[in-house]
Amino acid sequence: MRNVLISAILAFSLAGCATVSMVASEALVETDLASEDTSLRKVSDAYTDLAERKNWVEKSAGILGFARMLMDGSDDRDQGSDLVYLENVQNTSADIKAQLDLIRADIEGAAHGLDVATMEAEKLFETERSAKTLRADLVSYESALVTAKKARRTFVTTLTELAMADANPTTYALAEFDNSIDAANDAADKLADFAANRKKTEAAAS
Repeated sequence: MRNVLISAILAFSLAGCATVSMVASEALVETDLASEDTSLRKVSDAYTDLAERKNWVEKSAGILGFARMLMDGSDDRDQGSDLVYLENVQNTSADIKAQLDLIRADIEGAAHGLDVATMEAEKLFETERSAKTLRADLVSYESALVTAKKARRTFVTTLTELAMADANPTTYALAEFDNSIDAANDAADKLADFAANRKKTEAAAS
């Protein structure tokens, strides 16, 4: 049963969202064309910075590395973040309950940060921003979403190493994080459609 649960959790963490492949070839171009530092981009960048500081994910190689990762797949270097995070958790306390409390707090923080980014993304559906600006916003949001999925993988790997796959407050927090990721996937898809429709409208008006 434990192996089945872990397999299901890991399978979810490997699932990508539909819009990731859509922005890969445009990541560098769109970001350069729309350099305005919008609220969504600020929140998304702050989310990734937090994840890197807390060792939920490895430090990224910037927008170029992000574009390469989208086109070529997950970067193997991220596997190192799992070990670093596990070591940090174990060094915090020898008590397993204290370790789980730390992981749960980090999972809840990761979910909350992604929820904030999603709220910023949903606000864009009521704006009159240009298609280029929307695409740049989407790139940043997708980056935060990818960060969330990598962080989730780190949490799952750590829980597996600690032999904590059974239901407990930490796994419940992980389920809530899953809901946040699902909501972010939906918002990213809608934002991609919104940007595409805005581009068509601009083309028709020109």
